[in-house]
Amino acid sequence: MTQIAAFMTLSPALAAALFMPAAAGLLYQAMQPYPWPHRLLALALSLMSFEQAHMARVDLRHVDLVAQRISDLRLRHFDQVVKLTIFGQLLGFSVAAAGHLGWGMALILVSLVGFNLAATIRLEPGAAQPVQAAGWRSRLDVLTLDAIALLLALLWIAQKFQAWVAGGLFAIAVLYGASKLSAYIAAARQKSLVHVAHAAQEHPQTPQQN
Repeated sequence: MTQIAAFMTLSPALAAALFMPAAAGLLYQAMQPYPWPHRLLALALSLMSFEQAHMARVDLRHVDLVAQRISDLRLRHFDQVVKLTIFGQLLGFSVAAAGHLGWGMALILVSLVGFNLAATIRLEPGAAQPVQAAGWRSRLDVLTLDAIALLLALLWIAQKFQAWVAGGLFAIAVLYGASKLSAYIAAARQKSLVHVAHAAQEHPQTPQQN
């Protein structure tokens, strides 16, 4: 019970760090002389592990920030959903790192599907209304992608079309990571512009006379 309690008080930094051993194991598999579909899938899962580690840190950090601003009963449920999802992902990545790529991938995707079905809110710590309703219908595109990836995982377990499965999941991982990266860059630019605007307002330049 004490271990469960410790997990339920998981810090954002620790949550992200817990993904790293499995990520290292998957990268190790990607460099070993396995058949190329196995190596490609291991590489795809390692990319996913880094992204999910980042998302775990962000989600937990957002929960902390919003909880400091307001008291909302929905936060507790969302926090539990996030932590259970992280637990499922850690289990899945660990299974994959142990060499069972298909089963590990299936556990990861079941956890993601569960999160997108169970999470009923979205957190925006900087917004005027930091807790916003967001049911599964608002995540339909993500759920569809997760369902496709889960189908690919089942095909891998059944040892069907493994080359196509590995290629498809690698493409999904790269495209997903690229979309997230572009979103982070756009957000960073927006934040920089806001900072410059605030600085200009606080320190206006006096006009110079010729």
